[in-house]
Amino acid sequence: MKKRRQAGVLFLTAAVLAAMTACGGSREEETDKGAAQDTQQAVTVETQTVPAPETDERPDTETLEENGEASDQPVESAEPAEPVPFVPVEGLSETYADLENLSFAYDGQIYTLGKSTLQDMIDGGVPFDPNELNNANNNVNSNYETDRYTVEINDYVMLQVSFLNVSDSNISQSQCPLHLVRWYSIYVPQPDYEDSLNQEITEKIADAAQHVCFAFPLTLTRQQLLENSSGGVEEEGASNSVKYQVESEVYMGESGYTFQFNKTTDQLKDVSISWLP
Repeated sequence: MKKRRQAGVLFLTAAVLAAMTACGGSREEETDKGAAQDTQQAVTVETQTVPAPETDERPDTETLEENGEASDQPVESAEPAEPVPFVPVEGLSETYADLENLSFAYDGQIYTLGKSTLQDMIDGGVPFDPNELNNANNNVNSNYETDRYTVEINDYVMLQVSFLNVSDSNISQSQCPLHLVRWYSIYVPQPDYEDSLNQEITEKIADAAQHVCFAFPLTLTRQQLLENSSGGVEEEGASNSVKYQVESEVYMGESGYTFQFNKTTDQLKDVSISWLP
């Protein structure tokens, strides 16, 4: 019979994408900003998927113009570059949803859920929000999850991570093992967007792939996922998701992957990997 630990509040799981280019490179989130320690969340009965931001709306072109990202001036067209084959960081799985290898990489350094700690990621140079890092030395109660730490990879693409105290005593957030990683893009290319906007979005996702790398490309489609990894639970409708999960042996909840795809193009827009012992 499984050992169950009691706790009080549902923790959040969710996460997102991989690109057309090879992973790795130099370092350059809807945000769930980290708060003070008294806002920690406890692990309880079930995991919940954080809704991804709506990506089907067209970005505000006036805002893009103010930021110098759009212009009425004609732009010379160029021949599109040949796509570079996806090559994951060595040590990641060939199976996109490998439940035995819950890992990802940032700037070439692999981090494994349940093993790597917040301190490992800090030491590895992951560029967290400095304000959130002020909480790194705060204590976390046993069986509690930390607030989320955010990496704003660029204007369109975010990475979030959280950590879990699975020990029997209070420890600092920096000592907690990785519990959740979530990647998402605010926008993905759409057939009704202008070519210039789709190109910009594509470039932002490709830029993100120079830093964050999963076993799968950030431009993954639903069909590519299903062809690579069997056993997923498919959900249609608004979520358009595929889940690969196994039940925790200690807690009430699951470990695994949740992929969410754009409803129009079936391109990955949000992916999360969660871990429970």
